[in-house]
Amino acid sequence: MMKHIFFVLLLSLATLSCKNDDKKNHERITNSTITKVTDTATINGILLELTDHNGQAGLRINSKEYRVSGSIKISPPCYFLRWEKNTIENFSYPDYGVDHALAILGNTTKQNDQRTCGTHLQGILFKKENIIITNTTLTQSFSCTDTGADEKVFWGFAHE
Repeated sequence: MMKHIFFVLLLSLATLSCKNDDKKNHERITNSTITKVTDTATINGILLELTDHNGQAGLRINSKEYRVSGSIKISPPCYFLRWEKNTIENFSYPDYGVDHALAILGNTTKQNDQRTCGTHLQGILFKKENIIITNTTLTQSFSCTDTGADEKVFWGFAHE
């Protein structure tokens, strides 16, 4: 009889342990998030992907040659500024070692004409083997993804 009670108790503890593990796994599944790619660009043969991971903007690259430093501080979804609808707006400043200066737009909304516009800008710089996300952000600048920004914005990011 004692062996039977011990066996039932042991079986109950094992079942309880499995239920707790199932609950933990379920919580991991229900709390998991999906990283969404909001925009892409190719610079120097490097694919840049702007991402939105649970409300946090990020930058992914597919290169072992470049190192990324800095973080995106503006609100997703983020997009690269373009001009003439499809060309990434891009300037170089050799005097400061900047091969490419890009700008990303955040805090965006769709306008009545379906253009994507926003008020926050941040720079991405290619300097030698580094891709630097600038510390500087502009939060009072209205821009649209398809019309870009004035070149002085890029100059400012490159010279910070």
